[in-house]
Amino acid sequence: MMHTFSRGWIQLLHDGWTWRAVALICLFALFGSAAQAASIRVAPDRNPVSLNESFNLVFTATEKPDDDPDFSPLEKDFKILSQGQSSQMSIDNGHFSRTTEWTLTLMPKQAGTFTLPPIAFGSDHSEQTVITVQAGSEETAAGSGSTAPGEVLLEVQAEPRNPYVQAQVRYTVRVLRRVNFNGAELSEPVVHDALVERLGEDRGYQAERGGQQYAVIERQYAIFPQKSGPLRIEPLTLEAQIPSGGRSRFNSFFGMGSRVARAQSKAVELNVRPIPAGFTGQHWLPAESLELTEAWSQTPPRTEAGEPITRTLALRAKGATVGVLPELAPNLERAIGDQAKLYPDQPAMNEEKRPDGIISSRQEKTALLPGRAGRIALPAIEIPWWNTRSDRMEVARLPEQTLTVTGAAGEPAPTAPPAAEPAPAEAFPAVSRKPDAANPAVPAAQLTADPWFWSTLVAAIGWLLTALFWLRARHSPASPAQDGEQAELPGLRAATRAAKEACGTGDPTRARDALLVWAAARWPKDAPSSLAALARHTGGELAQAIAELERALYSRSGSSWNGETLGKLIAEPQRGDAQTQKAPDLEPLYRS
Repeated sequence: MMHTFSRGWIQLLHDGWTWRAVALICLFALFGSAAQAASIRVAPDRNPVSLNESFNLVFTATEKPDDDPDFSPLEKDFKILSQGQSSQMSIDNGHFSRTTEWTLTLMPKQAGTFTLPPIAFGSDHSEQTVITVQAGSEETAAGSGSTAPGEVLLEVQAEPRNPYVQAQVRYTVRVLRRVNFNGAELSEPVVHDALVERLGEDRGYQAERGGQQYAVIERQYAIFPQKSGPLRIEPLTLEAQIPSGGRSRFNSFFGMGSRVARAQSKAVELNVRPIPAGFTGQHWLPAESLELTEAWSQTPPRTEAGEPITRTLALRAKGATVGVLPELAPNLERAIGDQAKLYPDQPAMNEEKRPDGIISSRQEKTALLPGRAGRIALPAIEIPWWNTRSDRMEVARLPEQTLTVTGAAGEPAPTAPPAAEPAPAEAFPAVSRKPDAANPAVPAAQLTADPWFWSTLVAAIGWLLTALFWLRARHSPASPAQDGEQAELPGLRAATRAAKEACGTGDPTRARDALLVWAAARWPKDAPSSLAALARHTGGELAQAIAELERALYSRSGSSWNGETLGKLIAEPQRGDAQTQKAPDLEPLYRS
């Protein structure tokens, strides 16, 4: 039989028509294979899906498509978070096959039913698929009270909802979850015309929502509105990576073993109130509580003439920024006059960010050096402020204080004795004295009539005056430079540059502090302790610019301040002010 088949096959090979038939059959088979399109299946990992949860969409091709896919039509209704491609090859009973998968992680943009269009792979196209997106999770996350609990919730709370301008608003953010996170990203609060400060560390606890137990992560912020009127806190967004169940280690290694869950909070609307009409202070200071204290280096305040004593004033405010704390004793120099010299330190300011709010403090230390014995009356200190808890004005007050100054060794200064009256002539017996033989007595009339006496006396007085002027010129400190040229004092150049930069920022508080540092470097022996004292020390245009700064610091209107003019005047040499006058020397703070 095999012999018969071989003879038949050989006969066909020699037949020309048969050769042409075989060629036609192979050609039709080739074109038929090329014309067959690749089949591309589409399958979501779940359907329906939640609005605020991502899902995977897998495209599978058992044959090689014509070209790479174009997924851009999906971006109309979905956000493409990630995409990847993988291939598998297998041999089954000698049959070779290859499967290619494209996996997309999608996040729905809105709820509804969507028909996914066929995706083009060159001339090949995928199947058409319908996806249903439910809005249940969004309603729960936004706090609508839906009974369908979500895996991830985001809650926000703001108190109070009608704060005063520059007063503290506590903004609380809570992330609630029933699943574990591989990672999460939470946006920061966005508030225009307000200062935002994060408070303390996050804290965790357990809570129940809709009959479900949640793990809670809570974060606190402090928000300080800077102008009155409506204020909007924009919604926050949370995106969390949640591990997916039933995935292989191979997929997890390539990032395919997790999905993204998203939660969004509601926007919060605040109604910011202006400064109330019942506030009569010059400096607006809203706070939840305020404390003003005083301390002395010696209690009760008592010192000797020429010995310094230090007074410390401290202001502590809860629910206020350090920028709204005023000077504690701005008029002290004017009150004590020339009874004592003042040596103020730079104010120490601090903000403590605690979970229950911001606590700000300002501390001012001043060394007083009395020049004579007596009693120095220090005026009472009053700081008006607005209590945001009781919604009324209060005044923090320190009573008038008396500083006792004694003489040397702690004793009161002795009273000067009355001038002694001349004794009558008869009270002193006449004493007769014989002239020496070697030095006979010269009558007074004869001595004063001698021309040699007067010439000698005039020459001696002239010599004495010359010696006195020479000694004074040698031991007196060099006078300040004349004609407006500033003396090269230590640190003056750096202090001038820092003060000019502070004025250029437009921040009155920063400019005031830098200006007092500049004044201490410019007049180290007679440094002004306040802006008012500095204005009196300078005069002219510089004094006017300093007065404008002081008005901006205590203005209730909150109008902006431009410090460019003041910065230029500081950098320029001043004529006709204290630079061209010799300042009186101050006693040293401590005796050697």
